[in-house]
Amino acid sequence: MKYPLLKTTLYGAVASSGAAMLLSRLQTGSFGPGVNCTSHWLHGDKAATVRTLDGRHSGVGIATNAAATLFWAWLYGRALGRSPGLLRAVLVTLALGPVSCLVDYKATPKRFTPGWELVFSKKSMALIYFAMVLGMMFGALPLQSGS
Repeated sequence: MKYPLLKTTLYGAVASSGAAMLLSRLQTGSFGPGVNCTSHWLHGDKAATVRTLDGRHSGVGIATNAAATLFWAWLYGRALGRSPGLLRAVLVTLALGPVSCLVDYKATPKRFTPGWELVFSKKSMALIYFAMVLGMMFGALPLQSGS
C-alpha cells in the first residue's frame, strides 16, 4: 500500500476490531458485543448487549473504531517522524497504547469512549489496545519493494 497513514490505520483497525470480536466470543459466547459496544455513542449503552453482527450496530462500531484508529495512526506517524531511529520508534510504539487508553477513557466524554468497558474487563481492554498497537506498528513498517 502506497499511503502509510491508510496502511497504518487499516492494520490497526483490523487488529483491534478482530481482537474485540475474538475476546467477545470468549467472554460472551458471541462476536457481536465486542464491536457493537463501540456504537454506544449512537445507540446508547444497550448496543453492548446486541449479540449478533449487523450493520446497524456492528457496522457503526467497526467504522467508529476505524475512525478513531485513523486519529491515532495520524498522531503515531507524526510522533515517529519521517525516518525514526530504532530508539525513537520503540519508545513511540511503547507509549501508543497507554497514551491512547488514557486519552480515550480520561480525557474523552463517556459518550465518545470506545465503549469496551461495557463488555470487557480492563485486562481484555488492554489486549485490544495491544492488538491495535501491534497492527499499527506493522502497518507503519516501511515497504521494501521498490516503492
